[in-house]
Amino acid sequence: MRRALPLLLLLPACDGGRTTAPGVGPDVRVPWEQAVPKAVCGVDDRPETGLQGQVSLIDRASGRSAAGYSCNLELVSQVQGEGAGWQFAWHEDCGYFGTANGDGQANPGVAVIDARDSSSPQLTAHLDSISMLDPWESLKANEQRQLLGAVNSAGGSGGPEIDLYDLSGDCAQPQLLASSAVSEVNISHAGEFAPDGRTYYGSEINVAIYPIDVSDPTTPRELLRWEGADGIGMAHDLSLSPDGMRAYIAQPDRSIPDEVEPNGLVILDVSDIQQRRENPDIRVVSTHFWEDGATAQETEPFRIGGVPHVLVTDEMGSAGLQGWQQACAEGRPPFGFARIFDVSDETSPRLVAKLWLEVHDPANCALAVNDVALGGVIFGYDSHYCTPDNPDETRLLACGYFQSGIRIFDIRDPYRPREIAYYNPPAQTERANDLPGSNHLGARTADWASSDPRFRLDRNEIWFTTQDNGFQIVRFTRPLDELLEAP
Repeated sequence: MRRALPLLLLLPACDGGRTTAPGVGPDVRVPWEQAVPKAVCGVDDRPETGLQGQVSLIDRASGRSAAGYSCNLELVSQVQGEGAGWQFAWHEDCGYFGTANGDGQANPGVAVIDARDSSSPQLTAHLDSISMLDPWESLKANEQRQLLGAVNSAGGSGGPEIDLYDLSGDCAQPQLLASSAVSEVNISHAGEFAPDGRTYYGSEINVAIYPIDVSDPTTPRELLRWEGADGIGMAHDLSLSPDGMRAYIAQPDRSIPDEVEPNGLVILDVSDIQQRRENPDIRVVSTHFWEDGATAQETEPFRIGGVPHVLVTDEMGSAGLQGWQQACAEGRPPFGFARIFDVSDETSPRLVAKLWLEVHDPANCALAVNDVALGGVIFGYDSHYCTPDNPDETRLLACGYFQSGIRIFDIRDPYRPREIAYYNPPAQTERANDLPGSNHLGARTADWASSDPRFRLDRNEIWFTTQDNGFQIVRFTRPLDELLEAP
């Protein structure tokens, strides 16, 4: 059950906004563990009609959800295509999104978008090498090396390939460098480049991590296949510290009663890989697990005021595959959400905030839990991927929350997060047969927001994909400074 909110949190902040727990020093603050304050919408917006983050049963039945919901964000342009898969990557003024490799799909593979003109983005290519047929969550780009990469996954043809593309010329026309077998793995799932772009870490979910040397992207080679001790450190997806010496692992539990593993954050020492030592190994630095979420999905490192933080998302609620109703019966959150940790002491990550919406509160189960099955057979109002506006000095997070759409959070004070905007695209209820590139399963009374969003604050924009609406560009309808200073 959710821990009771300390009374002190309800009192006016003092000490320059710093709130402390009773009996502890002035530098220890109380984590945020309730729904974040809701965004204040403008008069021309289309706000949610129910709880924060909800697409209500009434709106689904009436067709209101087909108009979508917006608050301080508006759609600029869109390339829907045949729908989108799980992940979105980018380089310069181009975007790349996977598709489902579905039956009847006219253009399988990764769609390439030229968005130099925000008002009229253009589809310029489809990348159909084997790992690009459905890269799942492994589709990632590296800015420093100007590379796009993916490993073969469930929707592809099977096999141990990594595909690498050169983005250094025209980003709208990626050039294939390699499609090479590198590992024992037959079906991968996710992966990430080290920041310097010399290593790509493939993830065979709950089985192994396999770092690949891509220093010469025309001849990638596997450096290690690491399965960890007792399954600790097995990634769903992962990220790397700026120096490439640490890997932040989202370790998912298996979410079924007879095969439970701990769910949460694992920090690994991958310095042997980064420094290319002979006979490399990977070592566990620390673990931090929890029971109020399941199927940990993503990690994302960033700094606020010089302090290192890591965000972790859960793509399922507390009961995992046992279902939303089971979590509600146990008085636990029915849907997965993002949470932020201070990792100044990497041996002991410290919770800073839980990025709850009102739909995540077990107290609201009766109002929210029954409508999500009409928007998909697995994912409800669960989190998936988040991106900071600037990883070196973060003010904002953009997060995809499946049926709740894209949510923008102000985390300048990470102990006091608040929502400043959201955009939930129109439900594509009438287009179910026209979207073979979408991975969306079940009814389409709400879309699935599953990809990494991208901030383009130089253009007042956010780029992202959702599975039924494809690639979209939205912009803030009010000056960002005004939204940040709003009460």
